[in-house]
Amino acid sequence: MDSVLRDIDREQLKMRGDVDNLYRHYEKLAGFVYQHLEQATIEWARLVVSHPKAVLLVVETTHIVGKHGYSLGGSEPIRLTTLSLANGEIWDQLLSPSLSESVQGVEYHGLTRASLTGQPTINQAWPDIAEVLDGCHIIIFNADYARSALQTVYQTHMLDDAYCLHNKCKEYYREFYELSLEKVLSYQGIDKKRDELTDSHDRLLVLQQVMNNLAAGMTKQTFETLDSLGDLEDHPF
Repeated sequence: MDSVLRDIDREQLKMRGDVDNLYRHYEKLAGFVYQHLEQATIEWARLVVSHPKAVLLVVETTHIVGKHGYSLGGSEPIRLTTLSLANGEIWDQLLSPSLSESVQGVEYHGLTRASLTGQPTINQAWPDIAEVLDGCHIIIFNADYARSALQTVYQTHMLDDAYCLHNKCKEYYREFYELSLEKVLSYQGIDKKRDELTDSHDRLLVLQQVMNNLAAGMTKQTFETLDSLGDLEDHPF
């Protein structure tokens, strides 16, 4: 019986050693993967910030609301603004809602129904929009959200290949959940709150700085998270 117990103890020790080796191997492999993602992000940012056709795009949206004030689900664009990373040129297009009877989210984008009165709808403005975006390498902080909002009111593949800056930041900072724009700014030492960036021009300039910092390989400047804005961090821009 004693020999059996000794054999069991020996096998348990061996198994613990195997598990410890497996964890060490995993941590080493994970380190290599993260290093690769980090370097790939830096190289991508370096290429993009110097590319003559690379533009940052902000798509402001409103939730679609019916005439009785009830949400109909989904969002639609009410403003498209771009910034050329090569020369800093800004292009801006306000849009009158096509589906929504009112404009929601003024705390995010600073726009009201009155400020969009007389502006073209997406269908009317699309030829000019397509001319501006055609052939560009488009970077959006939350590309999936912007793509979905645009396709809600206009069937186009213009944003299908847009780069998602949010995903690039997640890879670079090794945070795949709960990484808000404000947290990215805090990591880069950019002293801006989300409620200071309701104007898309200001947000584009900050996103340009984020891109430049990624291209420079900037590491985290602070590990403190800023959560004073509560629900504002849930907005994709």
